[in-house]
Amino acid sequence: MPKPTGPMNPLVIEIASGIRKKYPDVARHLTRPRRKKPGVNMNKISRSSQDNDVVIVPGACLGEGSMERKVTVYAMKFSSSARKKIEAKGGKCLPLSQLMKDGAKGRILI
Repeated sequence: MPKPTGPMNPLVIEIASGIRKKYPDVARHLTRPRRKKPGVNMNKISRSSQDNDVVIVPGACLGEGSMERKVTVYAMKFSSSARKKIEAKGGKCLPLSQLMKDGAKGRILI
């Protein structure tokens, strides 16, 4: 059985260590293998948020479904269709590394 090596991307390591105290669940999901990181669709974000909410996605934000709310989304990666849908409703798409600087409190979608 191969020995687990942990995350190799220096950006992921930096983000995970920076937000570990405030968001331990997000840090734990960031250090998972890439194949186990969650992808969150627009439907899930729209269902579980209100207008002007802050949403944290520790994986990829995908564009399946419709966006019905104005939200700020922090994610590791955005698909082009997800970015267009969020910004069309007046929301913001921000990288997860920006979460450390902003210190925003948000709803975690895993």
